[in-house]
Amino acid sequence: MGGVGQNFNSNKLWNSHPKKFGPGSRRCRSCSNRHGLIRKYGLNMCRQCFREYASDIGFKKVSRIFNVGILKFRFSVT
Repeated sequence: MGGVGQNFNSNKLWNSHPKKFGPGSRRCRSCSNRHGLIRKYGLNMCRQCFREYASDIGFKKVSRIFNVGILKFRFSVT
């Protein structure tokens, strides 16, 4: 009749231990989402909020097209 853990109240045990490190301890500072978190430079924002607020923070989009010249190969015959 009773399975494993039936005698315990799951609400008391679910978040009974404080989370100080690991993925469960970090959230987005604007929407509290835990997925897709950008921690670099201390941003602590999810990627969706970063795209929304990037220009307000001061990030600028840079073109990724590079001018590539003609590659010259030098072969030496030995």
